[in-house]
Amino acid sequence: MVPGQEKQVSKLRRPFVVVGAVVGAVLSGWYLYDSFGRRSISADPIWTRFVNVALIMFVAIFLANLVRRGVESFTKR
Repeated sequence: MVPGQEKQVSKLRRPFVVVGAVVGAVLSGWYLYDSFGRRSISADPIWTRFVNVALIMFVAIFLANLVRRGVESFTKR
């Protein structure tokens, strides 16, 4: 990349990240609902729930970004 040029941003980037965030929020909500519903010895502590929600969100957005790259490479051919 030449120093004077700006990096080109894909038009599909924002929609895929938004969809990944929505999917992550839905999965996190389901996880928390299921986790708070268990009132037994196997219930997760609060810090574990926090870490799991963060991991779910990260993975959902990361996978959405990977799918976007696959779609872009497929449409360029």
